[in-house]
Amino acid sequence: MNQANRITEAREQYSRAALLGERALARSVLEQAIDRGISHADLYLQVLTPAQVRMGELWHEGEINTAQEHLATTVTMEMMDLLRQTMAPRKSLGVRAVVTPVEGDQHYVGARMVADLLLMDGWEVDFLGNGTPAADLAAFVQQRRADLVALSATMPELLLNARVAADAVRALRPPRPKVLLGGAAVAGGDEDPELLGCDAIACSAIEALAEARRLVGLTAERATLQEQLEWMGQRIKAARTRLRMTQLDLADASGLERSYISSVEHGRQNLTIGAVLKIAHALDVAPGELLAPPVQESASHQAGPDQGPSP
Repeated sequence: MNQANRITEAREQYSRAALLGERALARSVLEQAIDRGISHADLYLQVLTPAQVRMGELWHEGEINTAQEHLATTVTMEMMDLLRQTMAPRKSLGVRAVVTPVEGDQHYVGARMVADLLLMDGWEVDFLGNGTPAADLAAFVQQRRADLVALSATMPELLLNARVAADAVRALRPPRPKVLLGGAAVAGGDEDPELLGCDAIACSAIEALAEARRLVGLTAERATLQEQLEWMGQRIKAARTRLRMTQLDLADASGLERSYISSVEHGRQNLTIGAVLKIAHALDVAPGELLAPPVQESASHQAGPDQGPSP
């Protein structure tokens, strides 16, 4: 069975377990998937998230009731807690993020996922499980001296609340944190960040990771997809060379094909965040480092990790 089929099987088994509220079975499915080489990120993005989306669809279709949907969500959050405990620790980047749904948004799984991906990347993260009033959020962000506030809005009608929260954060005394907005409400990519009072919008989890780094000065300005792929390929090749690894060595260590590694290094392969994490783990680097252009490496190191973003 190839990896794609293993992921599909895990997703189907996990969905059934979550729907029934069978925590032990759900945990067993995830542990077995990890034993089969499925990364934490792939579990997040290709097992837990699709399963949760399916629960929402079943609820909208009247196939399950609110209690069943809430139970499935609780199981997923508990499984994410377990996965978070087994994440390989990474060197701290010296930056802090506050991640939260906007006030009135009861859907927090996506925000929790972004918080966990930032943790994997070496960020200090404060995750607020429920939407917080704008004034309280701003006070907390100021107290924690956060470099980034990541807001999540899952419904278009909550974008006004996102604007209120963003305005409160941006009104803080300098150096104020950057504001990143994501979630289903902006997944189409048609929203203007300035109109919503934000510094950037992310349409996916992997884009949120790249934008978070860019906003706090760990990478260069926004790049095209092709530029990003070329930079990533260069960073991977450079790290592999430093370790005196061949492409075959890296393929074996990451569980990927050698031809895939070759395509990545030549900037011809669009990677999933699961593949990024596998390669980063094999090279013993923070995943976000692979997203930074090579020309930025010395500049960011000279700046020092304890310097916040420019006001």
